Amino acid sequence: MDKNNRSSTYVLKQAKLSNTKIRKSILEFLMENHGPFSIDEIHKQIFDCDYATVYRCIKKFEECAIVSRCDFGDNISRYEYKDLNHHHHHIICRSCHKISTVEYCFLKEMEKMLTDQGYKDVSHALEFFGICQECQN
Repeated sequence: MDKNNRSSTYVLKQAKLSNTKIRKSILEFLMENHGPFSIDEIHKQIFDCDYATVYRCIKKFEECAIVSRCDFGDNISRYEYKDLNHHHHHIICRSCHKISTVEYCFLKEMEKMLTDQGYKDVSHALEFFGICQECQN
């Protein structure tokens, strides 16, 4: 349940959010499962919770920088737990829409260069698109 020794209770407390059963369930799902996930996908995993509550929780998590929103150009917002100790990108199959993780990031050096130039809170987003091996066959 803990990711990098951080429990959902700890993360909610650090964000100064109340530790409700629903918030904890949603956050634990995101911490335990690598996303990103749409609101619909999250809602299907959380029992005893309506769609609007999931949406409000995710929006609050995004405001508090607990989750990151991923936009793959298909008008579906997806969210994943923002693990500050793990940075990655995604590659999305144009055919079946499978999302895979790209662990290597060459942009860290560029971020450092920009920080050295005086910029603060530098971040980036980079997504790749292609056709997966299964769809090529």
